[in-house]
Amino acid sequence: MDINIDKALIKVIRTGKVIIGSNRTVDAAVKKEAKMVVLAENCPREIREKVESTNVPVLNYPGTGTELGPACGKPFIIAAMAIIDSGESDILAAS
Repeated sequence: MDINIDKALIKVIRTGKVIIGSNRTVDAAVKKEAKMVVLAENCPREIREKVESTNVPVLNYPGTGTELGPACGKPFIIAAMAIIDSGESDILAAS
């Protein structure tokens, strides 16, 4: 299935539940609260390794945190975010 990641991100933020921020994302993945984690391509290695060690599906966003923030409709950098509830988005099909 080929989905538009930017559109799916906006929809999950509007209709679902997400956690934004590296440390909070790692916590959600460790606690198995996250259904998926979205990581910017320049996400710090230690955050990426912690998330990948949890076996939660990871969506590698094809851009930097500076691009991921605005793609999510946020005026700040996002290196990592956890999707707790995908809402009406089909983003979980991207894993």
